[in-house]
Amino acid sequence: MIDSPLSPSSLFSLDGRVAIVTGATSGMGLVTAEALAAAGAHVVLAGLGDAAGAARGLVDRGMSAVGVECDLTDASAPAALVAETRDRFRRIDVVFANAGAAMDAPQDAAHPGTTKALERFDRMVDLHVRSVLRLADAALPVMADGGGGLFLVMSSLSGLRGNRAIGGYGITKAANAQLARNIAVQWGPRGIRANALSPGVIATDFARPITDDPDAATVRLAKTPLGRFGRPEEVAGAVVWLASDAGAFVSGQNIVIDGGTLAAD
Repeated sequence: MIDSPLSPSSLFSLDGRVAIVTGATSGMGLVTAEALAAAGAHVVLAGLGDAAGAARGLVDRGMSAVGVECDLTDASAPAALVAETRDRFRRIDVVFANAGAAMDAPQDAAHPGTTKALERFDRMVDLHVRSVLRLADAALPVMADGGGGLFLVMSSLSGLRGNRAIGGYGITKAANAQLARNIAVQWGPRGIRANALSPGVIATDFARPITDDPDAATVRLAKTPLGRFGRPEEVAGAVVWLASDAGAFVSGQNIVIDGGTLAAD
């Protein structure tokens, strides 16, 4: 082993750090939780579904993980999640607010002000904005008291461009990125770094409407300079970087992971 503070084993180590990942029972959340745990963190996997089972899958492979089943749109859930994590580990170093869902219906693009469209939009505001605000309100003081850390929000490429089909989702994801910038400015003096991630199309179940539709896939790939869809581990790697000493001077940024789609003409 190379004995250097610049070796990957040192620069990207998360040994002893405590991380919360929401939306962690599947997709990018689960892959990211594994990446954080593999880097040495104690990881709390939070979300709907079998959170305990997801965590057990990591523990069985020698990693430190616990699962907490919770619905983050329940107003009391974010504070309860933070309290359980603090009581168990005595500190919180990383929060990855990843839980999300695209709830727009095809007709919303043509009729965005209808009752049903507004109901779907309100549900996305609850999940992507209000729940993250509550999570930040609960977690940031704990993180600051422990010396600081990373608050990371999952935004989206859809929050940086106009959208035909997922307009409501795009609005809430744009709000996510602004929330991260606000936290970076407001809490930076107490050692908190805050950033957003904006993936393009990543090959998970969430993206199947694009990746499994030959016509949609062809259109998207033609607009992506790398000519392929992203992989979950390519997002997880960015999270590990930002959570580690390697990313310790990165704050207030919206980091795009899209194979060049946003930059393309």
